[in-house]
Amino acid sequence: MRLRRQKVDFRCGCDAKFRVHIDPPSQRWYVTCFQDAHNHDLLPKQHGGLLAAHRKMGTADIMSMNSFMKSGISAPQIFNSFASQCRGYEKVGFGQKNMQNQLAKQRRSQCLDGQNAVDYIRWLGLNDELMFERHTEDAEHGVENLFWCDDISRYNYKVFGDVVAFDATYKKNKYRRPVVLFSGVDHHNRTIIFASAIVIESEQTYVWLLEQFAEAMNQKLPGAVITDGALPMRNAIRRVFPNAHHRLCAWHLLKIANKRVGIPEFLNRFRTCMLSDYGIGEFKRRWATMVTDLGLENNTWVSEMYDKREMWAATYFRGKFFAGFRTTSRCEGFHS
Repeated sequence: MRLRRQKVDFRCGCDAKFRVHIDPPSQRWYVTCFQDAHNHDLLPKQHGGLLAAHRKMGTADIMSMNSFMKSGISAPQIFNSFASQCRGYEKVGFGQKNMQNQLAKQRRSQCLDGQNAVDYIRWLGLNDELMFERHTEDAEHGVENLFWCDDISRYNYKVFGDVVAFDATYKKNKYRRPVVLFSGVDHHNRTIIFASAIVIESEQTYVWLLEQFAEAMNQKLPGAVITDGALPMRNAIRRVFPNAHHRLCAWHLLKIANKRVGIPEFLNRFRTCMLSDYGIGEFKRRWATMVTDLGLENNTWVSEMYDKREMWAATYFRGKFFAGFRTTSRCEGFHS
């Protein structure tokens, strides 16, 4: 059971009070008790604006803040500017948190974030004839899924689109929506982005996403795809890219193996089986020996991984072109 942390008690037995009642027949308020004698020091007048009941942004403050925001100035810098004008943070009359709450309130009242993103992409399309944008809407006509790519991305895919890696694990945004990046490499082994999307995680969503990707790339489908192994994504790839060889990210597999098995020796031998170019017979022999030595015959995850060995073991990738990809780390490198 979670224990509640005991709060510091600041009570000092002060008798100051102010009591108001209402007269039911007349519906008028009247004061029944007023005692203003305190047994403690009061907050200095210059610090009154720091009290929660007094912190409030006026209309002029909100207008100034919005003007600063349109100029690309951050909230902390705006608050510092207000403090400089008032000659002291205690004289501003509100805190930085009040500014953030006001901005959030404006966003909620306008409900235009998604539509603004769509409008911005379409505005970019005025100077880019090959800009591609598709989105879906929810029941309240808000943007649900958003996919886009520009002319450079589409041209890069036309030349270097044999291998595509995409990852949907990044959710560190206020909408808690995965940011999906379709990436590859060029002839200098530099990471290039083919397309981007913000979606809701589900198999049907990923099917829609891959269909938009295929449409944007003129139905040229990749020969190989590398993902983190999420089941909805895996099923969507089978449906939309049936001829693509699907490889699982080595880094994610080792991370999961550490959780599901947690034996250091298994991790080392599993990594060797994954990355070494053994013959099929040698791979099976080494795997069986590892399972027997470590007593993993009844481990469900280990059995499932052996059944999916064609998706992660280098032994089964002979003749398959992956452009040096083993992980989706190139995608994740762009998340920062």
